[in-house]
Amino acid sequence: MVNRAFIEEVGPFRWLLRYGSLHFRKTILKRDSTLRLPTGVRIILPRQSKNSTEIYVTNANIDWGAEAIFARFADLQRDFLDIGSHIGYYATYLSPCVRRSYAFEPDVRNHPGLYKNAGLVGNMEVVEMAVSSVDGIADFHGGQGSAVGSLNNVGGPMTKVRVTTIDTFVASHEGIDVGLIKTDVEGHDLEALHGMHRTIAAFQPLILTECELTTGLSDLCTQWRYSIFAITRDTATRRSRFMELSASDCDNLRCKMLFLVPQILKPEFNRLKEN
Repeated sequence: MVNRAFIEEVGPFRWLLRYGSLHFRKTILKRDSTLRLPTGVRIILPRQSKNSTEIYVTNANIDWGAEAIFARFADLQRDFLDIGSHIGYYATYLSPCVRRSYAFEPDVRNHPGLYKNAGLVGNMEVVEMAVSSVDGIADFHGGQGSAVGSLNNVGGPMTKVRVTTIDTFVASHEGIDVGLIKTDVEGHDLEALHGMHRTIAAFQPLILTECELTTGLSDLCTQWRYSIFAITRDTATRRSRFMELSASDCDNLRCKMLFLVPQILKPEFNRLKEN
């Protein structure tokens, strides 16, 4: 089924050109594709992955430029936690910019592509666990494809997976220094965030999350003394802005990913907002 909103977002000519070339490799040549990311490394894009199509067609801009902003705050002496890594898009993208990436991915359908990308970059560790607010074993729902599996009940085939909190994971890794965290876990993001209170207090990482802009998230950020920023689009005019948000902004603005920003980084985000 053709996603008209996605075509409009990318641009019809660009979508036709890039989608056509990708479709030829996937269906005629039966080959995976590769793409050089803005940070200089290549990523393998498995032909079976819907996420691969978005990465290729947008030329590594699936989150409206949030990737590039996020990478600006990476530190070669610190580590990155990629929660909901799928095929390792963010973990690969950030790999030249961080000491080590930890790619959390419980869905076995994504593991072949993820391990291939981990082998390419060399500083990525695959963690075959889901992330939530409690440790243990949980039902993982496969949804309609490998890009949308979740601990939330999204339908599809169900399997049992190991679950960790970020606090538990970090406590078990002596010497880890968490500078960046990304969460994209199909509706379970707030639960994942609630499992990292000690990590936030100790490391004050910058977080990029697909969590919905709700009162619950706003209250959590107030507790952490974090601010919320995002690239937004006005639902009426489709104009984009980078701005600081409150929970009330969700009614008239659309955003893909949210930046949860510690106080130490807020002056730099305010400068980005003004540009």
